Amino acid sequence: MMLKIKVPASTANMGPGFDVLALSFKLYNEFIFEDSKELIINTPNKRYNNKNNLVYRTLVQILEEKGIEAPALKLTMRNEIPISRGLGSSATCILAGVIAANRYLKKKMTTEEIYLKAVAIEGHCDNISSQFFGGLTLSMREEDRIFYRKANIPSGLLCTALIPDFTLSTKKARAVLPETVSLTDATYNLSHAMLFVESLKNGQFKDLKYFLKDKLHEPYRSSLIPNFDRIIQKAYDLGAYGAFLSGAGPTIMILRKNEENSFKKNIQNYLHTLEDQWKAVDLSIDNEGTIISQD
Repeated sequence: MMLKIKVPASTANMGPGFDVLALSFKLYNEFIFEDSKELIINTPNKRYNNKNNLVYRTLVQILEEKGIEAPALKLTMRNEIPISRGLGSSATCILAGVIAANRYLKKKMTTEEIYLKAVAIEGHCDNISSQFFGGLTLSMREEDRIFYRKANIPSGLLCTALIPDFTLSTKKARAVLPETVSLTDATYNLSHAMLFVESLKNGQFKDLKYFLKDKLHEPYRSSLIPNFDRIIQKAYDLGAYGAFLSGAGPTIMILRKNEENSFKKNIQNYLHTLEDQWKAVDLSIDNEGTIISQD
């Protein structure tokens, strides 16, 4: 048996859409499961070539819940998505682990059950929703249920990820957030998020910079990222439609004109003047989501 699972990267929160909005990209982690007489885990980072690997831990957790011992297997990971950069790398591992576990359960879980299990393990539904179903997703929890909607984005928009050489753990990024927010800030984010989504769906990109403003997480997390405000302002000076912290950071995501060929070069030249090393990467939107194949 050979099972291949290809999961796209994603950006979550997207300004005012804290824990709700996410968008997936054509940047992938691929996971290959094969029969083996012993456990073998091969990843680009030797640190994860053991039983503590998140993919394997997820698979084992699900099988043990069903009273099944995890079989010997060979797991090969091909990673394009940088780790701990706010592009959903951990969520891809959880999704792959759940999908693989279902294979060993002889496909007893439905597509919906796989989705719900992955969300339960990851703890949030934004990244998982977009990575599993593709495109722009809106998701929420209510009465022990997960609801999501997928929206199509018109052509003409390109995303550029500004990825630094330093990492930022989600745990640390969560720790700086306040436990309560004011009614004023909640209303602010609600209005901005609704206008952002409607404008994005309708191809009305020119005012996105106003709708992407946030008061729930970026003001607190930006302090963990050197030159955050300067980079955002430079992106707008160069003509970006919008700019926001990707997930918990530290990657900064830019929304811009698809045909603006000089943007990437100009923003990269600016990033070279900063103390930390940053890399600008253009990303096309992935509308397919997770792809599963087996031999």
